[in-house]
Amino acid sequence: MSRYGYFWGCYVQGRLPHLERSTRLVMQALGIDAIDMDGLSCCPEKSMMKGTHHRAWLLTAARNLCLAEKAGVTLATPCPGCLGTLKGAKAELAGLPENQEAVNRGLERIGRRYRGKGDVVHLLDILYKDIRPAALQERIRYSLAGLRIAVHYGCHLLQPSSDLQFDDPFRAKKFEELLEGLGATSVEYETKMQCCGNLLLRAGEEDASHAMARSKLMDLERQEVDAITLVCPSCMMQFDNTQFLLQRRGEPFSLPTIYFFELVGLALGFEPEELGISDHRVDATPFLNKWRGLQRRLDAVREHWDHTLVANCAECGACNQDCPVSRNDPGFDPNALVRQLAEGELEAVLTSSRLWKCIECYTCSELCWQRYGMVEIFRRAKQLAIERGMVPKAIAEG
Repeated sequence: MSRYGYFWGCYVQGRLPHLERSTRLVMQALGIDAIDMDGLSCCPEKSMMKGTHHRAWLLTAARNLCLAEKAGVTLATPCPGCLGTLKGAKAELAGLPENQEAVNRGLERIGRRYRGKGDVVHLLDILYKDIRPAALQERIRYSLAGLRIAVHYGCHLLQPSSDLQFDDPFRAKKFEELLEGLGATSVEYETKMQCCGNLLLRAGEEDASHAMARSKLMDLERQEVDAITLVCPSCMMQFDNTQFLLQRRGEPFSLPTIYFFELVGLALGFEPEELGISDHRVDATPFLNKWRGLQRRLDAVREHWDHTLVANCAECGACNQDCPVSRNDPGFDPNALVRQLAEGELEAVLTSSRLWKCIECYTCSELCWQRYGMVEIFRRAKQLAIERGMVPKAIAEG
């Protein structure tokens, strides 16, 4: 695992300090080594700065990369805009030696020299590469199973892909895999890859900016998601602050906007107040209430099963078609019952007549590469059903 230095950028520490709070808690909890650095400046932001004063933009970015090189760290940023600037500047300096020479002439005045060894990554990529979705799933205390959450990538995490090389901009999967590693359902939707529109506010185009936010919020309302999650401070401003403004103007939007590191923090066991979720403008109470209700149901499952094993069994499903009863009875889907249990639907499983279609033949157990088998789940569920008087009439009378 690499050693990292935080590059917070302007938005997080200046306007969204609760995002810094949740990020630090999660990074520390996962054992990721990241230090605070002195002397870093604005990246600087490229949609305005690069076009108005290209040399100053390039020189400032190169200086930040020099500081990373001197400290022997890779810059770790929560901001896709900062990522785009620093990656873009690094690519430009590598491709145009004359620019690097000009930059170094400027850096000489402050005793610096750009050598091209400094680098930057987004915090989401650190989770994906250093921790991995499967390992993240093993480390969480509270699954997000049962929650429907929409991923919002934003523009600058994926594009331009030639500079960023974060993920395939047309078939991105890293964010979704991490979210699913927390147990949540990643909801597909039509406007998923659409820009949030926040930068239009800087150009004085408030109506256009609000229209872009509105179109995505309406799309997600139709999908009945519980929340939207993102990793971009600018996008957070748009979907939390701007949505709040639309609410104040009478528009019927109330979609909780949850920063991804806040979701990870909840799954790791931190309280919402510790993570700063109470600092959001759009009320996240409906999302948190549903999450707490799911945790109570999952706690009921944990009293009798290892939830991680049940969740792994539900996700795998490899032996579903090997079940002799399932092969002869299309109406019996044993893995569907396991999925219900993994999502905390204990009552529904115990009252289902399908539970008793498992004849405990051990075929699944013999074939299970995890050496677990659905039979262990079904046996305990039957015991609980008997204890609670939830057995079919034929069995009760037999």
